[in-house]
Amino acid sequence: MKKLTSLIIFVGLAFNVSGQDQPKNLKEVLQADWLIGTWETKNADGQVSSHTFSWKIEDVLMVKEYRVNGELQSFAIISLDVNEDKVLSHSYGNRRTSIGEMKVNGDKLVRTVNWKTKKLSKEQIESMAESYAANQLASGAVQEEGVEEAKQKARNYLQRTSGTRRHTYEKQGEDKMVMTHATKNTSGEFVARDPVTLTRKKE
Repeated sequence: MKKLTSLIIFVGLAFNVSGQDQPKNLKEVLQADWLIGTWETKNADGQVSSHTFSWKIEDVLMVKEYRVNGELQSFAIISLDVNEDKVLSHSYGNRRTSIGEMKVNGDKLVRTVNWKTKKLSKEQIESMAESYAANQLASGAVQEEGVEEAKQKARNYLQRTSGTRRHTYEKQGEDKMVMTHATKNTSGEFVARDPVTLTRKKE
Protein backbone atom coordinates (compact mmCIF):
# COMPACT_ATOMS: atom_id res chain seq x y z
CA MET A 1 0.00 0.00 0.00
CA LYS A 2 2.85 2.34 0.87
CA LYS A 3 4.52 1.63 -2.47
CA LEU A 4 1.28 2.39 -4.32
CA THR A 5 0.84 5.65 -2.41
CA SER A 6 4.43 6.68 -3.16
CA LEU A 7 3.95 5.90 -6.84
CA ILE A 8 0.77 8.01 -7.00
CA ILE A 9 2.57 10.94 -5.32
CA PHE A 10 5.55 10.62 -7.69
CA VAL A 11 3.33 10.48 -10.80
CA GLY A 12 1.33 13.47 -9.58
CA LEU A 13 4.50 15.47 -8.91
CA ALA A 14 5.94 14.63 -12.33
CA PHE A 15 2.67 15.69 -13.98
CA ASN A 16 2.65 19.03 -12.16
CA VAL A 17 6.27 19.78 -13.04
CA SER A 18 5.84 18.91 -16.70
CA GLY A 19 2.66 20.96 -16.87
CA GLN A 20 4.36 24.13 -15.67
CA ASP A 21 5.57 26.77 -18.09
CA GLN A 22 9.14 26.19 -19.14
CA PRO A 23 11.70 28.91 -18.25
CA LYS A 24 11.77 31.71 -20.81
CA ASN A 25 14.89 32.87 -22.60
CA LEU A 26 16.01 36.45 -23.30
CA LYS A 27 14.38 36.61 -26.73
CA GLU A 28 10.98 35.58 -25.37
CA VAL A 29 11.06 38.14 -22.57
CA LEU A 30 12.61 41.04 -24.51
CA GLN A 31 10.46 40.62 -27.65
CA ALA A 32 12.42 43.17 -29.67
CA ASP A 33 13.70 41.44 -32.80
CA TRP A 34 13.37 44.75 -34.64
CA LEU A 35 16.26 46.12 -32.56
CA ILE A 36 18.86 43.71 -33.98
CA GLY A 37 21.26 45.40 -36.38
CA THR A 38 23.35 48.56 -36.66
CA TRP A 39 21.64 51.93 -36.37
CA GLU A 40 23.45 55.09 -37.47
CA THR A 41 23.12 58.87 -37.25
CA LYS A 42 25.31 61.70 -38.52
CA ASN A 43 25.62 65.11 -36.85
CA ALA A 44 26.20 68.50 -38.47
CA ASP A 45 29.97 67.99 -38.39
CA GLY A 46 29.72 64.71 -40.29
CA GLN A 47 30.49 62.60 -37.22
CA VAL A 48 28.83 59.19 -37.51
CA SER A 49 27.54 57.49 -34.34
CA SER A 50 26.31 53.92 -34.42
CA HIS A 51 24.49 51.59 -32.03
CA THR A 52 24.76 47.88 -32.83
CA PHE A 53 22.59 45.23 -31.16
CA SER A 54 23.48 41.61 -31.89
CA TRP A 55 23.19 38.12 -30.43
CA LYS A 56 26.31 36.82 -28.68
CA ILE A 57 24.49 33.56 -27.92
CA GLU A 58 21.37 33.09 -30.06
CA ASP A 59 18.20 33.93 -28.08
CA VAL A 60 20.14 33.90 -24.78
CA LEU A 61 22.76 36.68 -24.61
CA MET A 62 22.81 39.99 -26.48
CA VAL A 63 25.52 42.63 -26.83
CA LYS A 64 25.37 46.34 -27.69
CA GLU A 65 28.23 48.36 -29.14
CA TYR A 66 28.36 52.13 -29.36
CA ARG A 67 30.87 53.59 -31.84
CA VAL A 68 31.79 57.06 -33.05
CA ASN A 69 33.39 57.18 -36.51
CA GLY A 70 34.04 53.47 -36.19
CA GLU A 71 35.85 53.67 -32.82
CA LEU A 72 34.34 51.71 -29.94
CA GLN A 73 33.15 53.97 -27.09
CA SER A 74 31.15 51.56 -24.92
CA PHE A 75 30.10 47.93 -24.78
CA ALA A 76 27.06 46.42 -23.03
CA ILE A 77 26.07 42.87 -22.14
CA ILE A 78 22.32 42.24 -22.13
CA SER A 79 21.05 39.21 -20.26
CA LEU A 80 18.01 37.77 -18.47
CA ASP A 81 17.48 37.53 -14.72
CA VAL A 82 15.75 34.16 -14.86
CA ASN A 83 14.33 34.44 -11.34
CA GLU A 84 12.38 37.61 -12.08
CA ASP A 85 12.17 37.62 -15.89
CA LYS A 86 13.97 40.98 -15.94
CA VAL A 87 16.22 42.04 -18.81
CA LEU A 88 19.47 43.43 -17.40
CA SER A 89 22.11 45.60 -19.06
CA HIS A 90 25.73 45.90 -17.88
CA SER A 91 27.64 48.59 -19.78
CA TYR A 92 31.34 49.46 -19.83
CA GLY A 93 33.01 52.55 -21.31
CA ASN A 94 36.28 54.47 -21.08
CA ARG A 95 35.50 56.10 -17.73
CA ARG A 96 32.07 54.77 -16.87
CA THR A 97 30.20 51.62 -15.93
CA SER A 98 26.45 51.19 -15.55
CA ILE A 99 23.88 48.61 -14.54
CA GLY A 100 20.27 48.86 -15.63
CA GLU A 101 17.07 47.25 -16.81
CA MET A 102 15.43 47.10 -20.24
CA LYS A 103 11.68 47.00 -20.82
CA VAL A 104 9.77 46.70 -24.09
CA ASN A 105 6.28 47.92 -24.87
CA GLY A 106 5.49 47.09 -28.49
CA ASP A 107 7.77 49.18 -30.70
CA LYS A 108 9.30 51.10 -27.80
CA LEU A 109 12.24 49.95 -25.67
CA VAL A 110 13.24 51.79 -22.49
CA ARG A 111 16.66 51.23 -20.93
CA THR A 112 17.14 52.79 -17.48
CA VAL A 113 20.64 52.65 -15.97
CA ASN A 114 22.50 53.72 -12.87
CA TRP A 115 26.01 54.78 -13.80
CA LYS A 116 29.20 55.58 -11.93
CA THR A 117 32.58 56.86 -12.98
CA LYS A 118 36.02 57.53 -11.53
CA LYS A 119 36.44 60.88 -9.79
CA LEU A 120 38.59 63.34 -11.74
CA SER A 121 41.08 65.80 -10.29
CA LYS A 122 40.40 69.55 -10.51
CA GLU A 123 43.18 69.84 -13.08
CA GLN A 124 41.67 67.11 -15.24
CA ILE A 125 38.21 68.67 -15.06
CA GLU A 126 39.53 72.11 -16.00
CA SER A 127 41.58 70.75 -18.91
CA MET A 128 38.63 68.78 -20.30
CA ALA A 129 36.27 71.73 -19.83
CA GLU A 130 38.67 73.99 -21.75
CA SER A 131 38.89 71.43 -24.55
CA TYR A 132 35.10 71.02 -24.71
CA ALA A 133 34.51 74.79 -24.89
CA ALA A 134 37.18 75.20 -27.57
CA ASN A 135 35.58 72.48 -29.70
CA GLN A 136 32.14 74.05 -29.25
CA LEU A 137 33.52 77.43 -30.36
CA ALA A 138 35.37 75.96 -33.34
CA SER A 139 32.27 74.11 -34.55
CA GLY A 140 30.08 77.19 -34.21
CA ALA A 141 27.90 75.58 -31.56
CA VAL A 142 28.63 78.56 -29.28
CA GLN A 143 29.82 82.10 -29.86
CA GLU A 144 32.64 83.86 -28.00
CA GLU A 145 30.28 85.16 -25.34
CA GLY A 146 29.03 81.64 -24.67
CA VAL A 147 32.43 80.03 -24.04
CA GLU A 148 32.43 80.50 -20.26
CA GLU A 149 28.94 79.05 -20.01
CA ALA A 150 30.09 76.04 -22.06
CA LYS A 151 33.03 75.55 -19.71
CA GLN A 152 30.78 75.61 -16.66
CA LYS A 153 28.39 73.15 -18.29
CA ALA A 154 31.31 70.78 -18.86
CA ARG A 155 32.58 71.24 -15.29
CA ASN A 156 29.17 70.39 -13.85
CA TYR A 157 29.02 67.25 -15.98
CA LEU A 158 32.56 66.09 -15.22
CA GLN A 159 32.24 66.62 -11.46
CA ARG A 160 29.46 64.06 -11.19
CA THR A 161 30.55 60.53 -10.28
CA SER A 162 27.15 58.79 -10.43
CA GLY A 163 23.64 59.25 -11.72
CA THR A 164 20.65 57.76 -13.51
CA ARG A 165 19.85 57.88 -17.21
CA ARG A 166 16.98 56.69 -19.34
CA HIS A 167 17.47 55.73 -22.99
CA THR A 168 14.35 55.31 -25.12
CA TYR A 169 14.42 53.62 -28.54
CA GLU A 170 11.21 53.81 -30.57
CA LYS A 171 10.71 52.08 -33.89
CA GLN A 172 9.37 54.42 -36.59
CA GLY A 173 9.54 52.03 -39.53
CA GLU A 174 11.38 48.98 -40.76
CA ASP A 175 14.69 50.87 -41.01
CA LYS A 176 14.16 53.90 -38.78
CA MET A 177 14.01 54.55 -35.06
CA VAL A 178 14.11 57.58 -32.74
CA MET A 179 16.41 57.59 -29.71
CA THR A 180 15.99 59.92 -26.73
CA HIS A 181 18.35 60.31 -23.76
CA ALA A 182 17.15 61.71 -20.44
CA THR A 183 19.17 62.38 -17.29
CA LYS A 184 17.75 62.47 -13.77
CA ASN A 185 18.52 65.84 -12.15
CA THR A 186 19.07 66.65 -8.47
CA SER A 187 15.30 67.05 -8.05
CA GLY A 188 14.73 63.46 -9.18
CA GLU A 189 13.16 64.43 -12.51
CA PHE A 190 14.27 63.14 -15.92
CA VAL A 191 15.37 65.93 -18.26
CA ALA A 192 15.37 64.80 -21.90
CA ARG A 193 17.73 65.91 -24.63
CA ASP A 194 16.58 66.44 -28.21
CA PRO A 195 15.61 63.14 -29.87
CA VAL A 196 17.94 61.66 -32.49
CA THR A 197 16.78 59.79 -35.59
CA LEU A 198 18.75 56.68 -36.56
CA THR A 199 18.52 54.56 -39.69
CA ARG A 200 19.36 50.89 -40.04
CA LYS A 201 22.66 50.26 -41.80
CA LYS A 202 22.29 48.08 -44.86
CA GLU A 203 24.62 45.10 -44.96
